[in-house]
Amino acid sequence: MNLLKHSVLIGAASLMVGSSAFALTSTESQALTQKILASKVIDMPAVAAKMVVSAEKADRIETAKAAVVAVAKNHPNALSTVVGAVLRKAPEATEAVVAACLEVAPQMARTVVAAATFATEGQDEVILATADRVVPSQKAEIRGEVTLAKARRSMKETSAKGGTIVVPGANVVTAPVTKSDGTPLDKPTVTKSTTGFDPAREYIKP
Repeated sequence: MNLLKHSVLIGAASLMVGSSAFALTSTESQALTQKILASKVIDMPAVAAKMVVSAEKADRIETAKAAVVAVAKNHPNALSTVVGAVLRKAPEATEAVVAACLEVAPQMARTVVAAATFATEGQDEVILATADRVVPSQKAEIRGEVTLAKARRSMKETSAKGGTIVVPGANVVTAPVTKSDGTPLDKPTVTKSTTGFDPAREYIKP
Protein backbone atom coordinates (compact mmCIF):
# COMPACT_ATOMS: atom_id res chain seq x y z
CA MET A 1 0.00 0.00 0.00
CA ASN A 2 2.79 2.41 0.86
CA LEU A 3 4.48 1.61 -2.42
CA LEU A 4 1.26 2.33 -4.31
CA LYS A 5 0.83 5.68 -2.57
CA HIS A 6 4.44 6.53 -3.33
CA SER A 7 3.91 5.76 -7.03
CA VAL A 8 0.79 7.91 -7.16
CA LEU A 9 2.64 10.84 -5.59
CA ILE A 10 5.48 10.51 -8.07
CA GLY A 11 3.01 10.42 -10.95
CA ALA A 12 1.21 13.53 -9.71
CA ALA A 13 4.48 15.39 -9.30
CA SER A 14 5.45 14.49 -12.85
CA LEU A 15 2.18 15.86 -14.19
CA MET A 16 2.70 19.10 -12.30
CA VAL A 17 6.19 19.50 -13.71
CA GLY A 18 4.94 18.74 -17.22
CA SER A 19 2.15 21.30 -17.06
CA SER A 20 4.45 24.03 -15.76
CA ALA A 21 6.59 23.67 -18.87
CA PHE A 22 3.83 25.37 -20.85
CA ALA A 23 3.99 28.60 -18.84
CA LEU A 24 6.74 31.16 -18.52
CA THR A 25 8.17 31.89 -15.11
CA SER A 26 7.87 35.44 -13.80
CA THR A 27 11.60 35.90 -14.40
CA GLU A 28 11.31 34.77 -18.03
CA SER A 29 8.29 36.98 -18.60
CA GLN A 30 10.08 39.97 -17.09
CA ALA A 31 13.12 39.36 -19.28
CA LEU A 32 10.95 39.28 -22.41
CA THR A 33 9.20 42.48 -21.35
CA GLN A 34 12.50 44.26 -20.76
CA LYS A 35 13.82 43.09 -24.12
CA ILE A 36 10.92 44.44 -26.13
CA LEU A 37 10.73 47.71 -24.17
CA ALA A 38 14.46 48.26 -24.68
CA SER A 39 13.96 48.40 -28.44
CA LYS A 40 12.84 51.42 -30.43
CA VAL A 41 9.09 51.71 -30.94
CA ILE A 42 9.48 51.35 -34.69
CA ASP A 43 11.39 48.09 -34.16
CA MET A 44 8.95 46.56 -31.65
CA PRO A 45 6.90 44.56 -34.19
CA ALA A 46 10.02 42.89 -35.59
CA VAL A 47 11.49 42.29 -32.12
CA ALA A 48 8.24 40.79 -30.83
CA ALA A 49 7.87 38.53 -33.89
CA LYS A 50 11.46 37.33 -33.52
CA MET A 51 10.89 36.59 -29.83
CA VAL A 52 7.89 34.43 -30.69
CA VAL A 53 9.65 32.55 -33.49
CA SER A 54 12.72 31.94 -31.30
CA ALA A 55 10.69 30.59 -28.37
CA GLU A 56 10.15 26.90 -27.77
CA LYS A 57 6.92 25.74 -29.41
CA ALA A 58 5.33 25.12 -26.00
CA ASP A 59 6.20 28.66 -24.91
CA ARG A 60 5.12 30.57 -28.03
CA ILE A 61 1.67 31.51 -26.82
CA GLU A 62 2.97 32.78 -23.47
CA THR A 63 5.77 34.64 -25.24
CA ALA A 64 3.28 36.28 -27.59
CA LYS A 65 1.12 37.32 -24.63
CA ALA A 66 4.09 38.78 -22.76
CA ALA A 67 5.10 40.81 -25.80
CA VAL A 68 1.70 42.33 -26.53
CA VAL A 69 0.93 43.04 -22.87
CA ALA A 70 4.23 44.90 -22.49
CA VAL A 71 3.42 47.04 -25.51
CA ALA A 72 -0.21 47.58 -24.50
CA LYS A 73 0.86 48.90 -21.10
CA ASN A 74 3.77 51.04 -22.22
CA HIS A 75 3.39 51.91 -25.92
CA PRO A 76 -0.28 51.48 -26.92
CA ASN A 77 0.28 53.39 -30.16
CA ALA A 78 2.42 50.49 -31.37
CA LEU A 79 -0.01 47.78 -30.28
CA SER A 80 -1.71 47.33 -33.65
CA THR A 81 1.52 46.64 -35.54
CA VAL A 82 2.89 44.40 -32.79
CA VAL A 83 -0.28 42.31 -32.63
CA GLY A 84 -0.20 41.91 -36.41
CA ALA A 85 3.48 40.94 -36.48
CA VAL A 86 3.10 38.41 -33.67
CA LEU A 87 -0.02 36.71 -35.04
CA ARG A 88 1.41 36.37 -38.53
CA LYS A 89 4.14 34.23 -36.95
CA ALA A 90 1.93 32.44 -34.41
CA PRO A 91 -1.74 32.41 -35.48
CA GLU A 92 -2.37 29.70 -32.90
CA ALA A 93 -1.90 32.39 -30.24
CA THR A 94 -4.79 34.50 -31.58
CA GLU A 95 -7.25 33.84 -28.77
CA ALA A 96 -4.69 34.32 -26.00
CA VAL A 97 -3.20 37.47 -27.56
CA VAL A 98 -6.56 39.14 -28.21
CA ALA A 99 -7.82 38.29 -24.72
CA ALA A 100 -4.65 39.58 -23.05
CA CYS A 101 -4.76 42.85 -24.98
CA LEU A 102 -8.42 43.47 -24.26
CA GLU A 103 -7.99 42.74 -20.57
CA VAL A 104 -5.05 45.15 -20.25
CA ALA A 105 -6.28 47.83 -22.66
CA PRO A 106 -10.05 47.50 -23.31
CA GLN A 107 -10.05 50.98 -24.83
CA MET A 108 -7.91 49.54 -27.65
CA ALA A 109 -10.41 46.79 -28.46
CA ARG A 110 -11.29 47.97 -31.95
CA THR A 111 -7.64 48.44 -32.90
CA VAL A 112 -6.69 45.02 -31.55
CA VAL A 113 -9.45 43.03 -33.27
CA ALA A 114 -8.83 44.84 -36.57
CA ALA A 115 -5.11 44.05 -36.46
CA ALA A 116 -5.71 40.43 -35.43
CA THR A 117 -8.31 39.87 -38.16
CA PHE A 118 -6.18 41.42 -40.91
CA ALA A 119 -3.12 39.39 -39.88
CA THR A 120 -4.74 35.95 -39.65
CA GLU A 121 -6.83 33.53 -41.70
CA GLY A 122 -9.48 31.29 -40.20
CA GLN A 123 -9.45 33.05 -36.83
CA ASP A 124 -12.35 35.49 -37.34
CA GLU A 125 -14.85 33.58 -35.20
CA VAL A 126 -12.25 33.08 -32.47
CA ILE A 127 -11.54 36.80 -32.42
CA LEU A 128 -15.23 37.69 -32.22
CA ALA A 129 -15.95 35.14 -29.50
CA THR A 130 -12.98 36.32 -27.44
CA ALA A 131 -13.97 39.97 -27.75
CA ASP A 132 -17.60 39.19 -26.90
CA ARG A 133 -16.40 37.46 -23.74
CA VAL A 134 -13.88 40.05 -22.58
CA VAL A 135 -15.52 43.33 -23.69
CA PRO A 136 -19.21 42.51 -24.30
CA SER A 137 -20.20 46.18 -24.12
CA GLN A 138 -18.30 46.83 -27.38
CA LYS A 139 -19.86 43.99 -29.34
CA ALA A 140 -21.41 46.09 -32.12
CA GLU A 141 -18.31 48.24 -32.71
CA ILE A 142 -16.03 45.22 -32.73
CA ARG A 143 -18.13 43.33 -35.25
CA GLY A 144 -17.95 46.34 -37.53
CA GLU A 145 -14.14 46.46 -37.22
CA VAL A 146 -13.84 42.75 -37.99
CA THR A 147 -16.01 43.14 -41.09
CA LEU A 148 -13.87 46.02 -42.37
CA ALA A 149 -10.63 44.18 -41.61
CA LYS A 150 -11.87 41.10 -43.50
CA ALA A 151 -12.66 43.28 -46.51
CA ARG A 152 -9.17 44.84 -46.44
CA ARG A 153 -7.62 41.39 -46.11
CA SER A 154 -9.63 40.13 -49.08
CA MET A 155 -8.60 43.11 -51.20
CA LYS A 156 -4.95 42.56 -50.30
CA GLU A 157 -5.16 38.90 -51.32
CA THR A 158 -6.91 39.75 -54.59
CA SER A 159 -4.30 42.39 -55.40
CA ALA A 160 -1.46 39.99 -54.64
CA LYS A 161 -2.90 37.34 -56.96
CA GLY A 162 -3.58 39.83 -59.75
CA GLY A 163 -7.06 41.00 -60.66
CA THR A 164 -9.35 43.97 -61.06
CA ILE A 165 -10.78 45.87 -58.11
CA VAL A 166 -13.73 47.95 -59.26
CA VAL A 167 -14.24 51.23 -57.43
CA PRO A 168 -17.69 52.66 -58.23
CA GLY A 169 -17.64 55.99 -60.01
CA ALA A 170 -13.90 56.06 -60.65
CA ASN A 171 -11.39 54.84 -63.19
CA VAL A 172 -8.98 52.42 -61.62
CA VAL A 173 -5.83 51.02 -63.18
CA THR A 174 -4.78 47.78 -61.58
CA ALA A 175 -1.70 45.62 -61.80
CA PRO A 176 -1.63 43.43 -64.93
CA VAL A 177 -3.35 40.09 -64.69
CA THR A 178 -1.30 37.05 -65.62
CA LYS A 179 -2.15 34.66 -68.42
CA SER A 180 -2.53 30.92 -67.88
CA ASP A 181 1.16 30.43 -68.65
CA GLY A 182 2.16 32.94 -65.97
CA THR A 183 3.10 35.81 -68.31
CA PRO A 184 1.41 39.20 -67.73
CA LEU A 185 -1.06 40.72 -70.12
CA ASP A 186 0.22 43.56 -72.31
CA LYS A 187 -1.98 46.22 -70.70
CA PRO A 188 -3.42 46.73 -67.24
CA THR A 189 -7.17 46.46 -66.80
CA VAL A 190 -9.21 49.68 -66.47
CA THR A 191 -12.69 49.38 -65.06
CA LYS A 192 -15.41 51.93 -64.37
CA SER A 193 -18.61 51.26 -62.50
CA THR A 194 -21.37 53.76 -61.78
CA THR A 195 -24.62 51.81 -61.86
CA GLY A 196 -26.04 49.78 -59.05
CA PHE A 197 -23.61 51.24 -56.54
CA ASP A 198 -24.12 50.09 -52.99
CA PRO A 199 -21.71 51.89 -50.57
CA ALA A 200 -21.89 49.02 -48.10
CA ARG A 201 -20.46 46.45 -50.50
CA GLU A 202 -17.02 45.70 -51.88
CA TYR A 203 -16.89 45.51 -55.67
CA ILE A 204 -14.37 42.96 -56.87
CA LYS A 205 -14.21 41.50 -60.35
CA PRO A 206 -12.33 38.20 -60.78
